[in-house]
Amino acid sequence: MKWVCKNWLMLTVGLILTTLAVQYAYSVRGYIAIGSEWLILPFMFFCKSFARQVAEDVKKWL
Repeated sequence: MKWVCKNWLMLTVGLILTTLAVQYAYSVRGYIAIGSEWLILPFMFFCKSFARQVAEDVKKWL
């Protein structure tokens, strides 16, 4: 529960973007299939982790 409270904004935005992407992909395809639109939420957490790591590395170099 603590993790959810800490990351509520990322989860909310990710779920909204995933919902919109899935609806769009299904309407374009014309049939239900699982594609990369389902990876939006995990990709957001990857970007957050990557940005945090880059910031730490930059602080080390400065």
